[in-house]
Amino acid sequence: MRLRKGGKTEKRLNKLLWHWRRPLWAENHGIWLPCCQPGISSGIARQIFFGEYESKEIDIVSQKIEDDDIVVEVGSGLGFLSAYCAKRIGSQRVHSFEANPALMPLITATYQKNSVSPAINNVLLARGEGKCDFYVEEDFWASSTSPRSVGAMAIQVVQHDLNETFSRLSPTFLIVDIEGGEGDFFAYAELSGVRKICLETHPDVLGNDGISKIFSRLFYLGFFLDFSCIRKNVFFFYRS
Repeated sequence: MRLRKGGKTEKRLNKLLWHWRRPLWAENHGIWLPCCQPGISSGIARQIFFGEYESKEIDIVSQKIEDDDIVVEVGSGLGFLSAYCAKRIGSQRVHSFEANPALMPLITATYQKNSVSPAINNVLLARGEGKCDFYVEEDFWASSTSPRSVGAMAIQVVQHDLNETFSRLSPTFLIVDIEGGEGDFFAYAELSGVRKICLETHPDVLGNDGISKIFSRLFYLGFFLDFSCIRKNVFFFYRS
């Protein structure tokens, strides 16, 4: 009997398997991700195992990426989206930025497992060069430039100037998930040459006013919102 991908029977079997044996790796959209390994919380492991990890972003990116794109991903997490993009358009066209140094071994492992090699940079992109405070949370996806829990651990990370980096790489497609840092990011970013943006917003951090300011600036710069690609707090903007 052949199981329908994503069908009810497969989901029931996966639930049984989750309680019986949790694998070190799980496949999401053709990309193998580290699952039950050191540094990955049980909540994130469960999302990966059931194919829910960054599901909104991959749904958009898989539809909108094209062969001539140059991708810059800001906030790489486990390297899922950058690995997917590298599989689609080639590693040399993908650049990944992640501020949290604890994620570097996991991102490297993801790339190696999937036989891709995007440029990975352990820096924070913002205004100016130097160092800045970064707050590491128990669940890595919540780590950002602002503490989101009393248990957040402050570290210092290297900061590179956002616009100098964009000038050097000439991206056409931005993927941005920086846990509330998107407000300052888009207020400063020079976006000439950028045609597409997949953005996860965080209204719990920025509020409606903060998210509205991002949208207003993107509209001012000539971007349109694709209403067919709204996935809760994840949005796709484009321009000619």
